[in-house]
Amino acid sequence: MEKMDDRNLFISEALPGTQPGSTIRDIYACLMHGRVLTSLDAVNENRTVDLGKYISELRNKYGIDIKDQWITLGNRKRIKQYFIEKK
Repeated sequence: MEKMDDRNLFISEALPGTQPGSTIRDIYACLMHGRVLTSLDAVNENRTVDLGKYISELRNKYGIDIKDQWITLGNRKRIKQYFIEKK
């Protein structure tokens, strides 16, 4: 069972009905800590190949203001990054 600390209480309030240790909570926590996520980050760190689905759910169901931007890599491939702007 996950230890309840201030961060977990905040996540519980922001994402009611989600379970501690769930992928959506992990993604939200990363974003709230200032991380910029790509699909590859989500595969390696958050155990999902469907980051877009969780971003969509955070935006639409929970009203989280997640920004995104396209970046071009050195090999001319484009990927999307997701982040929450600091206020």
